[in-house]
Amino acid sequence: MNARAIVVTLLVALPACNMAGLPARIAYARGRAELDAGDYEAAIESLTKALQADPTMAVAYNDRGLAEFYLGRFDEALPDLDSAIHKQPGLWAAHNNRGMVHDHFGEYKQAIADYNEALRIKPGDAIALSNRGLARYHAGDDDHALADFDAALAANTTYAQAYNNRGMVRLRQSKFDDAVTDFRTALVHGPQLREPHVNLSNAFDLKGQYDSALVHGRLGVHTAGGSATALNNLGMAFQHLHQYDSALASFDSALARNPRLVVALSNRGILRLQLGRVAGGRNDLEAVIAIGTDEGLTEDARTRLRTIAARPRR
Repeated sequence: MNARAIVVTLLVALPACNMAGLPARIAYARGRAELDAGDYEAAIESLTKALQADPTMAVAYNDRGLAEFYLGRFDEALPDLDSAIHKQPGLWAAHNNRGMVHDHFGEYKQAIADYNEALRIKPGDAIALSNRGLARYHAGDDDHALADFDAALAANTTYAQAYNNRGMVRLRQSKFDDAVTDFRTALVHGPQLREPHVNLSNAFDLKGQYDSALVHGRLGVHTAGGSATALNNLGMAFQHLHQYDSALASFDSALARNPRLVVALSNRGILRLQLGRVAGGRNDLEAVIAIGTDEGLTEDARTRLRTIAARPRR
């Protein structure tokens, strides 16, 4: 459920009679091409050169911040996006992109404020509406999140990511059939997306349709490049189909990619206990409590550990 990012296209005519700023524009054009190609390190280098030649170029700050965002350098992305907005307050893409950084940090009020400003500058924009909906979803405001996703889809009926994101809200509301419809529609309009397969695996698992969960779990792992969440969902499908060795292998792989993914720790711990591997299960549940990022899973882990402690010893 990734927020979609925006870059700003700077279309520059260079009259032969005025070559001022040419080095900055050349470096910027190169950086934009590298950003579009996914070569983020090279883009940062080129955009830095553009800013050295012209420190007032707001779009270069925006695009460098975006490259840093893609590389997970959120602490570096934020000041660049701040600079872009300071240099050009009406640069709506910078407000949108800064909202994405705030959303990543769990600063949902700041994220929503940035999306509000992006929408004030560019009313009805589907990307900003969907991203604001995502921040509201993360903040637990499902009703307003749904309203944003509906508005985004009214503005762009083929916006695959908005269908996926709306499906996530419906999944949390236990509206499983509606969620499945949204995830499938997302794949119609965005067959290259990874998230809908991962989410379909989860939805079918919750519906008790474990064979379908397994199919989409495998597709999710394939399209997501083996992401931790995709591997966890695949493990759940294997577990419900009583393929326990495959389930444990999937949870192990998920945790190799993200050792702090508490849902995978919880799932592996519960399965280990179910299989009589008490020491391993206890270690997993203690890790869930130590990380403490999910109140529900933390309380469940405490309950299960108390049950283990209360068992008579043989």
